[in-house]
Amino acid sequence: MAPLRRRLAALSLASAFALAASACASGGGSAESAEGPTTVKFWSMPYWIGQDAKVKELVDQFNASQSKVKVELTLLEWKDGRDKIKQAIAAGKGPDVWLMNNGLELDYLKSGALAPLDKLGYTKADTDKYLPLAKVDDHDGKTYGAPLYFDVDVMLYRTDILQQFGFSAPPKTWDELKSTAAAITTKSAEAGKKVSGWQFKGMDDHLNAVNSTWESFLCQAGGSLTSPDFKTSTQNTEAGRTAMDYMKSFYTDKVSPTGTSALNGFISGDVAMFPFFQSVIANVQAGGDKVAGKWAVAPMPAGPKSGCSMVGGHSLVASSASKNLTGAGTFMRWLASPERSAQYMDFHAIFPYDLAKVDPAVKDTVDGKVKADPNWNAIFEQLGRNTPDLLLQDRHAFQARWDAQKANVVAGVNGQAPVDKALKTIDETVGQALGKE
Repeated sequence: MAPLRRRLAALSLASAFALAASACASGGGSAESAEGPTTVKFWSMPYWIGQDAKVKELVDQFNASQSKVKVELTLLEWKDGRDKIKQAIAAGKGPDVWLMNNGLELDYLKSGALAPLDKLGYTKADTDKYLPLAKVDDHDGKTYGAPLYFDVDVMLYRTDILQQFGFSAPPKTWDELKSTAAAITTKSAEAGKKVSGWQFKGMDDHLNAVNSTWESFLCQAGGSLTSPDFKTSTQNTEAGRTAMDYMKSFYTDKVSPTGTSALNGFISGDVAMFPFFQSVIANVQAGGDKVAGKWAVAPMPAGPKSGCSMVGGHSLVASSASKNLTGAGTFMRWLASPERSAQYMDFHAIFPYDLAKVDPAVKDTVDGKVKADPNWNAIFEQLGRNTPDLLLQDRHAFQARWDAQKANVVAGVNGQAPVDKALKTIDETVGQALGKE
């Protein structure tokens, strides 16, 4: 855990929020003005993948669209943006609206720091339009996040490489994935240019991604992160051992190389297949001629219990201490509207609304984007396999779990630690954090 996170963890968010509420009550925060538009402070990381300026463009569009609410954007960096938001809230100087991972953070929810959507002008008719996965933003019977888009782990594969080595379709099961990847690795080496048939995202230069990868494979093995009451970590189980033994076999059998970049290797043609959130498509497309017409997306190969995968994406939330909940809600309903979420599909973000419940013009837009790119069929198939359960579990002891998994999944998979020990360490570390909630 980074030093800033340790300092923030030492400070109760409930106490920090009390300070923020006090500051707002005494004149801080945003308030309506009789002399001009209401000001809403919005803090966000650049969530439009590949085009950092897009968030500012959207805010400018909103400001130009009406005269009652003015949004002031503070654009943060991904490396420390979440910590800066927490720090600002602790100081009583936080934003009215900010970007948060789908699933939300338990500290914010338990402290009362977030305003439920019904206090922001959302009606039941508004929230009924969301896909069932939007329950990832629910807590104690209330919805606190307005989803911008969803992510799900899918499999990306090089069609040219699979065809070169005799495979006309992507693998559909764990057994097929292992045999296909092994054949590509072996045959390519024999041909004089080794191509790794598979790389687990996170066992490379993007360590944090091992969390979504691991949780997908644990889910496919029938495992869970916690007990149903969220009080016990449940990774050191038969399902956990099945998932980690399977992942480990790719490195023990030298099918996959630890450390090789899944994304960069995929673009260069040195990796044939890898799993990650479908929004990584924007990064693949940036490879230009190196990948044009040579790749596709498939649902995750199904494990022994299911074909589920990790769910991600982002939502908007608002501070319950804001003096301008009406203005905050007006902006959120615009930025997280079906119209804008249809635009986010341009970087392959998943539309979070039920198409049967949105305006026909929006449905036509979404249908047109899906028709223009067959990869959406695989993405939506994967979407249909997933439930909110895993992300709701992940909300509890989130930081402790993600830190523990990064260290111990990698150690267990690459053989630095026995599988049982790696899983036991995760449960012990996460269990301590769960016990403090």
